[in-house]
Amino acid sequence: MKMKPILFSTKMVQAILEGRKSMTRRVIRQKYDNANIEWFTNKYGTRLVYMQNDCLPEKMPNGTTRQKLRACEEIKWPYKPGDILWVRETWREQPVGEDDHIEIQYKADFTKEELGCYGRRGGHAPGKWKSSRFMPRSAARIFLKVKEVRVERLWEISEEDATTEGLYCGYQPTETSSRAVTAKQAFMWIWQRINGYERWLSNPWVWVIEFERCEVTQ
Repeated sequence: MKMKPILFSTKMVQAILEGRKSMTRRVIRQKYDNANIEWFTNKYGTRLVYMQNDCLPEKMPNGTTRQKLRACEEIKWPYKPGDILWVRETWREQPVGEDDHIEIQYKADFTKEELGCYGRRGGHAPGKWKSSRFMPRSAARIFLKVKEVRVERLWEISEEDATTEGLYCGYQPTETSSRAVTAKQAFMWIWQRINGYERWLSNPWVWVIEFERCEVTQ
């Protein structure tokens, strides 16, 4: 078992806290486009992804033709069942009380109205929110135990999996946007907002990570 960090947006952290999210997808970083994929475990017990590009015809000296691999690569699985992921989320160190006690606060805990209030809290001005990328493990409060990892194309997500990703029919990304007709549509909108429209169109291979919340002593 290993402990590794993982980033989530504020909305997805809220979905985890509400018990709606127990799955996430992360793009597989690969060198070659349009690759086929297989996964296996080598003799050392290391799980690998074998990414193989389309075959190209190669002419042999005797005049026959065979299929030659254009390129291939092996990628280690980033997580395995039993690993513990500690969630990095948007946070801040906020002085509170008369003794200026420093309290760790998380953006996911604040309502839209609270975030829009710039008044003083307990005699102190609200601190500036810090990027989730800079959260140390000591400030983490959410821990996830990996249950299963698999590989698939992004567009292969099912309606059931989109729901497990924390989305739902009627989801509305912003007050001015329309509501999603299906959980899959909501997932597409969220993915494009976080990763970009072009990344969605490329239909990349992704890690599909299933998890459950767990308690960890810091």
